[in-house]
Amino acid sequence: MNASVTRLHLLIPGLLGPMRNFDSSGVTLSAPRLEKILSRADQRSCCGEDYLTTLFALFDHPLSRERDLPEGAVNYYATGADVADACWIRADPVHLRPDRDRLLLFNCEQMEITASEAEEIARQFNAHFAEEGFQLLTAGPERWYLKLKHCPELKTHGLSQVVGHHIEPFMPEGHDARRWRQLLNEMQMLLFQSPVNQQREAEGRLTINGLWLSGIGQLPEVKQSRFDKVCGDDPTAVGMARLAKVQTEPVAVHELPCKEGEENLMVLTDLVSPVLNADPYRWSDAITVLDRRIGLLADGLQRIKKSQLVLYPCNGDSYRVTAGLLRRFWLRTKKLPALLPKSN
Repeated sequence: MNASVTRLHLLIPGLLGPMRNFDSSGVTLSAPRLEKILSRADQRSCCGEDYLTTLFALFDHPLSRERDLPEGAVNYYATGADVADACWIRADPVHLRPDRDRLLLFNCEQMEITASEAEEIARQFNAHFAEEGFQLLTAGPERWYLKLKHCPELKTHGLSQVVGHHIEPFMPEGHDARRWRQLLNEMQMLLFQSPVNQQREAEGRLTINGLWLSGIGQLPEVKQSRFDKVCGDDPTAVGMARLAKVQTEPVAVHELPCKEGEENLMVLTDLVSPVLNADPYRWSDAITVLDRRIGLLADGLQRIKKSQLVLYPCNGDSYRVTAGLLRRFWLRTKKLPALLPKSN
């Protein structure tokens, strides 16, 4: 790290969508500061094509298309728990809905799962799969993890890739895929029979009728980090910071989280839910709030000599801006909708 440069990295999944059918939604955007920064910044390719791969790359963790990033272990480590040498898997509670010959997946955002419901399902699950050596642990009502003695040979897809889609193209692949498809079916049957879901159905609430498995692996090593501090409450970012022995703190709305000479990471995830749920209205509202926040951060950094702001939309690109680059008035300011990927 060059101590003479103050640098703030902003990791913002969903900044550039993708927002399906945005053009036909009729939604208008107001993001003058963001548009100015993105239009005048130096745009560069960077490692990572989504939030998870970009975050791990920023901590210099190797990326591979053949195996998962160990998101489950890092997430659970963020809770302060001892993850030992076990294998960990994210086991997100989901609702699966038949649609003709497809099975669509919806995440738990609209399910309002209670702590007692999560604990009861975990108790039933652990009793049923005791001989397999599986243990389902709930770090919160909607954050569930599967603990195994050994990691299966599987390549999975993250929950964000499959929400709202038919699950078949996203099912686990690899040497152990056939056995784990059978286990997933067994888990679905167990959930279907659970008194928790019978009660939810009687109350007209969405049932928790599936688990989505992803992020298989053991806790990785993070030998060093360029960052002095990580701001945010996302469990994966917090877990990676803890592994790197980097200070963590919540995001401060009106404060610049950098002292002169520091290099810090801020993780802003407010756009994730609107993108996952293809909600252009919520996304537009969140962009407006984000525009004001980034404007304040940019103003604060400009008061520090040799400062940089680096934005990561988590799409394979980064945008680096300095006070000098912001003065490139001859560059045409692009409107944010023009930067969104086109819907297929």
